[in-house]
Amino acid sequence: MEDPDFDEFFDGLSSEETEEIIQFLVDQNAAEWTGMDEYGERMFKFNMDVLQKVMPGLHSQIMADIDNTMLDLFQKGLVEVEYDENLEAMFHLSDQAREILHEMGMDYLEDE
Repeated sequence: MEDPDFDEFFDGLSSEETEEIIQFLVDQNAAEWTGMDEYGERMFKFNMDVLQKVMPGLHSQIMADIDNTMLDLFQKGLVEVEYDENLEAMFHLSDQAREILHEMGMDYLEDE
């Protein structure tokens, strides 16, 4: 699947099936409700380590979406990347990047 995103994971599911999956993720501590966006949609924060274990397909799609988003922000000059001694990336977000992530419901990336 090219350019996967969170919504595609739920394509074809009834609202009841979607709610069951979300409740499963919450029960497994893979997701927690963090509030509502300006459109009245629920927003969640994911525990990616737990999500990878309980629903690896959704984890992969979210990670691909995060990768694409961060690469796009980097290419626009809104994110700086610094590597530590273990070659792990540390991202430094501009205020504009933070606003974009907020609008996309990806505020949780600021904690990474």
